[in-house]
Amino acid sequence: MAPAGCCSASQTGRWTASGHHLWLLCLLLTGPLGSVARACPAPCQCFGNTTVFCSEDFLMDVPEGIPPNATQLFFVETSLDSLPSRALSHCQALLRLAFLGNPIQSLGEGAFAGLPNLQELEISASRLEALAGYHFLGLGNLRQLSVKFSPIKTLEPGLFNHTPSLQGLHLQGNRIVSLPPHIFQPLKRLETLDLSQNELPGLPEPLFEPLGGLQLLRLSDNSLTSLLPGTFYPLTKLQELRLDGNALAELPLGVFSRQSHLRRLHLQHNAFTRLGPWAFSALPSLASLNLDSNQLTELPAGLLAGAPGLTSLSVAHNQLQAIPESFFSGLSNLSLLVLSNNSLSTLPAGAFRGLAALRWLDLGHNQLGVLPRDLLANLTSLEVLTIAHNQLAALPEGIFASNPFLAQVALKGNPWACDCHLAPLAKWLQGTDPLLNSQASCRSPAYLEGWGLPTLKPEQLVCPRKPGPSRCRAEPQDPSPEPSALPQRCPYQDSAGDVHLVCEVGICHQLSLCLPAGESLNSPGQNFSRDLSLRASGCGAIRVRVTISIEEEEPLP
Repeated sequence: MAPAGCCSASQTGRWTASGHHLWLLCLLLTGPLGSVARACPAPCQCFGNTTVFCSEDFLMDVPEGIPPNATQLFFVETSLDSLPSRALSHCQALLRLAFLGNPIQSLGEGAFAGLPNLQELEISASRLEALAGYHFLGLGNLRQLSVKFSPIKTLEPGLFNHTPSLQGLHLQGNRIVSLPPHIFQPLKRLETLDLSQNELPGLPEPLFEPLGGLQLLRLSDNSLTSLLPGTFYPLTKLQELRLDGNALAELPLGVFSRQSHLRRLHLQHNAFTRLGPWAFSALPSLASLNLDSNQLTELPAGLLAGAPGLTSLSVAHNQLQAIPESFFSGLSNLSLLVLSNNSLSTLPAGAFRGLAALRWLDLGHNQLGVLPRDLLANLTSLEVLTIAHNQLAALPEGIFASNPFLAQVALKGNPWACDCHLAPLAKWLQGTDPLLNSQASCRSPAYLEGWGLPTLKPEQLVCPRKPGPSRCRAEPQDPSPEPSALPQRCPYQDSAGDVHLVCEVGICHQLSLCLPAGESLNSPGQNFSRDLSLRASGCGAIRVRVTISIEEEEPLP
């Protein structure tokens, strides 16, 4: 037997099979529990005479000899398939009892009777298909009840008549399809109710009437298609509500009108196509709102006027095509805003006006082709900006002038045009982590295609001028560049800007030439030949000979 605080190889194999319970069990066995008890039932392990851990396949009944002063008892992946009445009445000191991954399919009347001090009871991953009130006789002091990840379909009326002291009820991961209207009537002290991962299609309106003290309600991942207007009226102290992962298409008028203490609202992964401007009109304490993965095409003006305390808002993975001017202006506390994976093609210059506390802005995976120069003006707290995977070829000069704390800008996945218009952005990137945008690259011009933005040199970012009447010129170059090693590609030109030649290490290509003033080639037999000295800032100089002639084409036979 391994001493307290250690896990033998055989124990580790057993606990690993218990999945998410491994961390719990190791925590129990490594805590300050004292030395291993000498008197303990053979199929179990006892720690400090207060914690008993039973996990053997051959264990089919509650063993005798459990220390009478044990306060914690765990049955993990045994072969227990039933608990008779008063099965553990000899363990009156128990405070915590858990059955994790056992094939229990029946409970006797008063199965837990005789445990007057029990405060926590958990039955997870069992084969129970139904629960009745008589199963919990004698549990008047129970504070936490968890019956989850079992094939339970219904809850019988009166189920909680003998557990009036419950503060936490966890019923997630079952197959519950309906709830009696007054099932929670005895639970006036309940603070946490978890009904997530069931199959509830709807909720009777009086369901939550007795739960005036409820603070956390989880209804995630059910089959809810609609809500009645008064569903949440009694829950005046609610602080977190999870409705994500359902099929809700609309919110009734005033459905959250009495949740003045609500701080977190989860509505992601539903079927909303629109929201009324009154949807969040009475939520002054709301700090976090998640609307991800719906089908919203617009956000009505005034939608968030009733939630001025928002600090986190996410509307990613929708179908938004526009953001109204000054839509977020009343959200002076907002620090996180996610609008990624929508269909935004343009943004008004004042889209984010008033967001002085904003630190994180995600506009990635949209269709943005241009950003207004003043889009980020007054976002003086901005630290992280994502504009990756849009249609941006350049950014306006000075767009980051009002963002002194901006340190991370994600740029990859855009068709950047690496010419003179990109020079301000390239200069700004010199003071940032080059790894962040190592995958952000040039789409044009052709001789810079694929170059990473952080690797660009100022002298490479040039814009050709439009040709005049008789000659072509390029943007002027630095007349006295600092010498440096030859980069991967060098754009050479002559002093007049008539000849451009792009070279890589070991090969030159992409020659373009305009004849100097006074030179012309008009008829067969004429030619132009000249030796030229071409320079590239930071690359040195090369000499080339250019010869051009016009020859008459022989007629086809």
